Amino acid sequence: MQESWKRRAFRIVQQRQLCSCMNDTKWRELCHAMRFDMPFPPPFTMKTLFEECQSEPMQDDYYLGDWEEPFGFGTDQFDGIAIEWIRIHPRLLVHRGRLISPQLLDASEQLEYLLHKHSIPFAKQDMDYLIYGYR
Repeated sequence: MQESWKRRAFRIVQQRQLCSCMNDTKWRELCHAMRFDMPFPPPFTMKTLFEECQSEPMQDDYYLGDWEEPFGFGTDQFDGIAIEWIRIHPRLLVHRGRLISPQLLDASEQLEYLLHKHSIPFAKQDMDYLIYGYR
């Protein structure tokens, strides 16, 4: 019998002796704030407990983050339980033409305000904000 993803996530948390920093309510508040309270939905990268990767700084780019269902992976909904961290990059390049350099929108202040408002713990690394589900 295959182990459920929830059971597997809890086993990994115990093995690595991690502490939970977020809960489902906080993850929902974060998603809602990123979709509706930011000037643009900031791009992000995410690491689940099941992945082996390092947290690399993000670069300014032209794409927006998809905060509609960021925790949906196919038919399974992790609902934040298996998220180790999310790296949010609150900067966006806006194309203005071929001969004009792109405009840089920086929503760092708004992001910090919203994180404090919702009491979401974060760490700032370079121009990115790390939200830890487990640490």
